[in-house]
Amino acid sequence: MNKTKAIIVDDEKDARDVLKTLIDLSSFSFEIVSECSNLMDAVKEIEKHKPDVVFLDIQMPKYAGYEIVNFFDEIDF
Repeated sequence: MNKTKAIIVDDEKDARDVLKTLIDLSSFSFEIVSECSNLMDAVKEIEKHKPDVVFLDIQMPKYAGYEIVNFFDEIDF
């Protein structure tokens, strides 16, 4: 079975760690291909890894998670 490629984006490391733990405990098969602490790094990693899903924090410094739509012509994740 293929794993679903995922990227975690949150400015708080503890929050990223909790989410990774929850993902590991779930019955879904995810491969965390990258973790990012800000939206600009996430944009680069999304372009690099082409994930299936991105777990985004909403409230982060400089850019909110939902602003990711401004950096892509098409959201295919």
